[in-house]
Amino acid sequence: MSLKRTECLLLFLAALRAVIMKEIHGMVGDNVELSCISPIQRHFDLQNIHVYWQTTKTPPESVKSYIPGENSSQYDDSKYKNRASLTPEKMERGDFSLLLSNITTKDEQEFVCIVLNKSSFGILLQSEVTLRVAANFSVPVVAQETNNTEVTFTCTSHNGFPEPKVYWVNKTDNSLLNHTLQTVTKNEKGLFSVYSVLTIEWTPNISIECCIENVNLQQNLTVWKGFLPSLGGNTGQLKFTTIPNEPRPPETTSNTALFIIIGILFVVLVAAIISRQLCKKRHHYGHYTDYS
Repeated sequence: MSLKRTECLLLFLAALRAVIMKEIHGMVGDNVELSCISPIQRHFDLQNIHVYWQTTKTPPESVKSYIPGENSSQYDDSKYKNRASLTPEKMERGDFSLLLSNITTKDEQEFVCIVLNKSSFGILLQSEVTLRVAANFSVPVVAQETNNTEVTFTCTSHNGFPEPKVYWVNKTDNSLLNHTLQTVTKNEKGLFSVYSVLTIEWTPNISIECCIENVNLQQNLTVWKGFLPSLGGNTGQLKFTTIPNEPRPPETTSNTALFIIIGILFVVLVAAIISRQLCKKRHHYGHYTDYS
């Protein structure tokens, strides 16, 4: 393989790596490490580099900075002070990962790590990470009211994140019931509570499930409620939590797979275009905010 082809291949792989976003998951109140590791260079002189962790939104917010000889914390946004830290010993070995403590719902966003050469301000390393934050919902509470013709069920769950999806299932035939009224509220901590109401025609045997889905945890909380004459007319309630990564309701599975396939094809196409352009002209790095 010629040198030119080898360079193009390396540029293609670098572009593909840059396009694919790393994703980290954490629970509200936990500590998480946002990865930023040099794939090639394993030794860095900390006197010759600047390190910036920022959000990718416009304008960016400084999360944590390292500038030799300066009090870098003065540049950091107040919401991250005393929560974000870098380890000099790791940075010398090419590991610029950020430790973010006591995460909140507001931390769910995209972050970028940028390592610069102090003299030329050339970019030595750039890596993007998406942080997904989650909080468990309380076990749903289901209640019912009955008259001569209708039954009204209510399902309530509190203090979860992100905003939940709510499903009502008719257990007699496992069909989804869509005629519901739903209210979602958010408290000062950014946590959601949901109140869902389902009204259906009364029948002698009623068996209903309320399912609260947390998409970030890939977890369902499900409560059964029914009126079964065969059990002496008593209502019953069964609570359980599905195993993480258990498949979601059937109507969402095929769409998710399709989106994943389309996303992969799009990434490969974009990376190929970028690679071709990089082979034609000198590589130009993206923008960053310099706080020095």
